Amino acid sequence: MTPASIFLSYAREDAPSARRIAEALRASGHEVWFDENELRGGDAWDAKIRRQIRECTLFLPIISAQTQARPEGYFRREWKLAVERTHDMAAGIAFLVPIVIDDTVEGDALVPEEFLRVQWTRLPGALPSPAFLQQVGRLVAAPRGLVRATPGTSGGHARPAGPSPAVAPGQVPEATGSAPATKKPRRTPLILAGIGAAVATVFLVLRDRPTPAPHPVPATTAAPAAAAGAAAVPASGAPAPATATAELAKSIAVLPFANMSEDKENGFFTDGVHEDILTNLALIRDLKVISRTTVVRYRDSKKSMREIGDELGVAYVLEGSVRRVGSRVRVTGQLINTRTDEHVWAKSYDRDLTDIFAIQAALAQEIAGALAAAISPETRQQLARRPTENPAAYELYLRARDVRNRAPTSDRKALEDAETFLKAALDLDRKFAIAWGELAVVHSLRLFWEQDISPARRQQAEAAAAEARRLAPDAPEVIRSLGTYAYYAFRDYDQATAAFQRIIAQQPNDASGHASLALILRRQGRWNESIASQRRAVELDPANISYLRNQLSTYTHVRRWNEARAVQQLLIVLLPGDLYEQYQACELEYEATGDLTPIRSYLAKLTPEMRDGPAGRFIRKNLARELGDYAAFRAIHEVDPVIAGFEQREIAVWQAAVMHLLHGQPALARETAEGLLKELNERQSAGGPREMRAQQTRALALAVLGRTDEALNLLGELDAILPESRDALDSSFNAWARALVLALADRKEEAVEELRGLLAKPTRFGVHRIRASFVAHKLRGYAPFEALLADPKHHAPLY
Repeated sequence: MTPASIFLSYAREDAPSARRIAEALRASGHEVWFDENELRGGDAWDAKIRRQIRECTLFLPIISAQTQARPEGYFRREWKLAVERTHDMAAGIAFLVPIVIDDTVEGDALVPEEFLRVQWTRLPGALPSPAFLQQVGRLVAAPRGLVRATPGTSGGHARPAGPSPAVAPGQVPEATGSAPATKKPRRTPLILAGIGAAVATVFLVLRDRPTPAPHPVPATTAAPAAAAGAAAVPASGAPAPATATAELAKSIAVLPFANMSEDKENGFFTDGVHEDILTNLALIRDLKVISRTTVVRYRDSKKSMREIGDELGVAYVLEGSVRRVGSRVRVTGQLINTRTDEHVWAKSYDRDLTDIFAIQAALAQEIAGALAAAISPETRQQLARRPTENPAAYELYLRARDVRNRAPTSDRKALEDAETFLKAALDLDRKFAIAWGELAVVHSLRLFWEQDISPARRQQAEAAAAEARRLAPDAPEVIRSLGTYAYYAFRDYDQATAAFQRIIAQQPNDASGHASLALILRRQGRWNESIASQRRAVELDPANISYLRNQLSTYTHVRRWNEARAVQQLLIVLLPGDLYEQYQACELEYEATGDLTPIRSYLAKLTPEMRDGPAGRFIRKNLARELGDYAAFRAIHEVDPVIAGFEQREIAVWQAAVMHLLHGQPALARETAEGLLKELNERQSAGGPREMRAQQTRALALAVLGRTDEALNLLGELDAILPESRDALDSSFNAWARALVLALADRKEEAVEELRGLLAKPTRFGVHRIRASFVAHKLRGYAPFEALLADPKHHAPLY
């Protein structure tokens, strides 16, 4: 085993649960060994198990009703071997990390006594939470010399004054103090000093060949609330900085502030103050600050501070309120230790509205002081900045940001409204640098989403970016805006990379810089580097839905199915009751295995109300298309041609045209395709720029009409505009579109060659997705096509 490795021990009946935990660890950067050949047993096998336990860094026994029901089993030998190894360890070394996957009670558990002296981690349903993954990462990465018990400490944790109880070697020490015999001993968090990126190995040992578990069917009701925080970092009872690692001790989530104004329309102002406080805290290098997009889910949450801290992996939570009356504003805040529920600090600021920036700066510095976070002179200078002297301009800026925050990044109306607010703000203050930067971002997004790709729009974007750069070239908000502008307006990866690397250098614990860099690296085809940056972003902001979805997309493109499954399971935990997210897990299982059973089982569990809702209609329509069930597809399509919130009009229409064509309705196919072409032609002004996405749709509509050469020429033009060297992510869609055009024209050999090139690189169109596509309808049974999809290398991980 590697120097930093994990041994996962479990009863054979818990193999599916062990596999789920292992996949989640792999998705977090830990290498997972899952060797089916280890099923054979015998002396050599036994010797290998003993060696693995002797060499591993952490020993994770899985405890459950299954282990309770088996008083004998090989896993119990493993447990005894692990306990024996602790006898040779120095006191305080972290080694035993018991994991409970159901409601087994510690006091009743049939486990070695040594297991009861350490902190247990509960993962209901074996669903690893972000906090659990962070926790294991800290344990594995911690230098072993830093986790020894030293005078006055236990496993790197400071003790209160007084006698130190004995700590057994190999165990994470308990909190100090003697517990009465009638009570369970208090447990210390599984957190040790030391931060690093060491790669761990999880060695899964299978005793007997288990019966293959059925594919999990996501529940159609909300997941238990405890699931998201199942791997909680429990309270130790000691002051936070003394009982946590340096990273955890200086980690904070700022919950959405309450709007206490009589005018509830001031909600945008309250949210704006909240976001600016987050921005200021992120400037402090020592602090780990959870992003706005993550904490906004906790608005009006009934969860306890400890639950929230556990789910987000933070030691502190800041909650507060904003009351605005005329030109006066009152901001209150209180800092809470999530492990003790202690109110560490509280303060109110009642000032004139023109002092809002001073209030935000004071809050950030007070919090930094409470968390013992160092603030450099440069950071103090940044915190003291006043972005504008005009309160009305600031209010308009907050309105612009608010409308964007409440809508998808591609929402046309939100971008138009944001542009209006920002221009009005700049009319009031032409020196408002961060408003210029935000305006450059809005222009760049309208260009990227092809809402307006006119030369005038591009010139406005350039002008706004230039003005932001001229006014405040070193402001973090401006640097970030310029990176976003370069990425979305021009695909200028060098300039965008330089901007986000600068942000990372200034704010190493700010996840957004790492997440943005990951997107750039992915489009450059630097997949391994992108994966590393995504992992760092998720490590810093473990419950960020956007980051997790991007990570899932990357894993799917490179066919790393186990990592993708683990991320998808985290999304389900974080979004309980989300029908589409649960369906996506079934879709992923189909892409990984080719088995449609999970999807069918999932649909069978939906209530009539769920089936007939927008998400249910989309799921049924999508499945009908994949199965080639024309009658079911048409029944839904004729009632709801474009399912709002789930389908884009152009894509839904051309998909319908192809379905009609493939299922013996050529006249209806022609009518649909011609209507789509007419719509696209009317939208494109004579001699104006040609939108990439519209042109791809145009090519597919031409193919339905039998105008194959025109379609291929159009796709060739798009290849020249956006080659793989400029965009390794989106360019694969052109290859797939070309394969479909060729297949519809019965040019089978050329279509197969196009697919061969597609499968040789990262793509959203894997083997099983191709099997369920329109292409397969035309090529199914064609020997070269079947051989291509049957070749194992075309389904194996690429990176």
